[in-house]
Amino acid sequence: MTSQNSDPLDDLDRSILRELESDGRRAFRQIARNVRSSEATVRARVKRMQDLDILRIVAFADPERLGDAQLALVLLRVDPRRHRDVVAALVALPQVTYVSTLMGRADICAEVRSADNHDLWEFLNTKVSAIEGVRDTETITVLSVHKLRYDQGRASSARRPPRIRNLGIRCGAILFGRFR
Repeated sequence: MTSQNSDPLDDLDRSILRELESDGRRAFRQIARNVRSSEATVRARVKRMQDLDILRIVAFADPERLGDAQLALVLLRVDPRRHRDVVAALVALPQVTYVSTLMGRADICAEVRSADNHDLWEFLNTKVSAIEGVRDTETITVLSVHKLRYDQGRASSARRPPRIRNLGIRCGAILFGRFR
């Protein structure tokens, strides 16, 4: 295993992660067989990665198939001095399922789940607009999710693999808002 200052993951950790990315409910015994290690080692490695906030095992439901949920991506442009505060405020909102910092025309991307367009509109106008530091937003309604996968991918640098979420968005309804 490498030192804490560089990459906290070694080849065995990455193999365990690939197994869990394939099936988050896979038994440690099966993972151990697949990565040629002991069940106790796999269990300890998974616990360590969870303790380090490297690994979290969750279930994803496709909102389209649930029939009662809408998914939207909200791109936010924020005051650079308030970036961390905006991120913290978004993370605290239960409707927000994903938050990331961006480079480009937007500073932050938030994935939001709502019951319908009305609930989304209310959320944007009562919750997001109230966050100090939000300059403006662009909201993209997700009509259909074609791929949803978190995996390590192949990093160009062995130091830190990218965390990729690929949502193939066929078409989006866009709402623009400016908040002061």
